[in-house]
Parts: sequence; C-alpha cells; structure tokens
Amino acid sequence: MRLDEAVKGRRSVRAFLPNPVPREKIAKIVKLARWAPSWGNTQPWEIVVADGEKAQELAGLFEEEGKLGAIPRPDIPMPVDFPEPYKNRYGKLGKDLLTSIGMDRGDKAARKQHYLNMYKFFGAPAVIYLVIDDALNVPYSCLDIGSIGTTICYAALEEGLGTIYLAASMHFPDIVKRVLNLPGEKKVVIGIAIGYPNIHVPAGIFRSDRAEVEEFLRFA
Repeated sequence: MRLDEAVKGRRSVRAFLPNPVPREKIAKIVKLARWAPSWGNTQPWEIVVADGEKAQELAGLFEEEGKLGAIPRPDIPMPVDFPEPYKNRYGKLGKDLLTSIGMDRGDKAARKQHYLNMYKFFGAPAVIYLVIDDALNVPYSCLDIGSIGTTICYAALEEGLGTIYLAASMHFPDIVKRVLNLPGEKKVVIGIAIGYPNIHVPAGIFRSDRAEVEEFLRFA
C-alpha cells in the first residue's frame, strides 16, 4: 500500500465486527509503528493491548459508568470548549455522523445508546492503550503519543484493519489500570480501538471531511 493510499484510506471506524484480531498481527503493526518520530528519540510510549476477555471486561465496566452518568476522570485533561473555527468543525462532525447513521438529533434514547457504544469501543475486539510515565512532560510526550498512534492507524490499514482514536477509552483510567494491571504512576493517554470494520453499516464506513488547504496553509 502506498503512503498516499494509507493517508486517504484511513478513517475513524465506529462499527466493528466481533472477529478477534490475532495478537501476532497487532505485534506486527506495533513493530512497524515504533519507527515513528519522537522528541530527542525519547520514545516515551508504553503500549498495552486489551483484547479478548480483558477488552470485554473493560467495555462492561465502562458501560456501567456510562449508564450511571459518571463524569469522566481522565489522566490527561480533555478540552471543554473550542473557539471558532474549531467549534464549528467539531459540531459538523457530530451532525454529519448522526445524519449518516440515520439518527434524529432529538432522539435522546438513540443518542444515549450511541454514547454507550463508545464505551463498548463500538464493538472492537481489542484496544491498544498508549501510556506514558507520570514523570514525563505531558505536552511533549503527548505529541509523541500522537506520532506513534497515527502510525499505528496507518499500519493497521495495511493489515486490513480499522481503527479509531477513542477518547471514551480513557475516561476512567482507574478502571483501565486495575483491569490491565498498570502501576498508578502511569498516565493513560488514549486508547485506539482496532478490529475489522463492519462495512455493511453506515458507522463502519463514515468518514469526516477536511478543511481546504487554503484555510490553514500559508508561506511566510
């Protein structure tokens, strides 16, 4: 697969088949992704994969939190508001997604179920958790996490797999650490749900649009 094909072919998958992903395939993906750039070659990432019963346990516990209306308690603070034009882009994503899957924005029950589906990793059989040491500088290390995380997404595509950066996967890091036996001094940055896309439903093939280059590129 050519690089341009991978970049243009990647999308955030929101519907997965239950088929398990072989661990050797995930190891192959990470083996390639480890060549991602990092500041000073510090390679600050640690990668922990939840699959099989562990992924199911996490999904169940997260769903329970969601049904209780628990407030997220992430290790890395999440944005609460965006100025324009970012707020408009974020809002458009939600509108386009709901339209593509045929969900009425006023259907509270359906919206709640969609929210709970996020906590169930959209049915993905595995989640690749990216973790950093608590002693690291968060902004720089999170840049590096984004570097290897995106490389993982492209490498997964070459293996016939879909992925999604899933903020919901890190809403309750205390649960993640307990289930995956992570030390308390680690920070759970993000989880990437990975699996075989369900291309027979709109959520499995939806792709968000992108701003035109002229909106953000300039030569000084």
